[in-house]
Amino acid sequence: MSRRRLPPPPKEHLLVDGYNLMHAWPETRRLLRRDIDGARERFLDTVRIIHDIGGVRTTVVFDGRGLKPEVEYPGGATTFAVVFSPAGLSADGVIEQLVAKAKDPTTCSVATRDNLIAESIRASGAVVLTPQDLMDWVDRCARQQADTLRQQRRKQRQTTPDPSPWDILP
Repeated sequence: MSRRRLPPPPKEHLLVDGYNLMHAWPETRRLLRRDIDGARERFLDTVRIIHDIGGVRTTVVFDGRGLKPEVEYPGGATTFAVVFSPAGLSADGVIEQLVAKAKDPTTCSVATRDNLIAESIRASGAVVLTPQDLMDWVDRCARQQADTLRQQRRKQRQTTPDPSPWDILP
């Protein structure tokens, strides 16, 4: 049985302070009031484009309630993780630990609006992104995705002739 070669992991690691950013973005902040699970899913769908189009390893960290950290891999890719911190440790604490344990913290980018964690992250050599920085990154990836789709459609139209209405007849 042959093994499928996996692409090398991205050299960059984006860590997102989940609830912190959800409260910073107007769309998810409004949805949080009515449906926390729906808001979290919408937020994850929005951020995921950085992973899918940008090829950036992405970890979104939320405050949790369990005895130990919970890790989920929506879509099955281990390079897109959702982490819920254990009770007694905030998402900030998990992010700080992940950056501290990184082989090279300068390859980490942390999206948060929390000034205390931002200072700690900067001191380790990682990059701090504001909520607007993250939204701008999402927007750039969305534009890149749209451009790629347009190019693929254009190429397909050039190589595939328009179907004739008579083609459906036997």
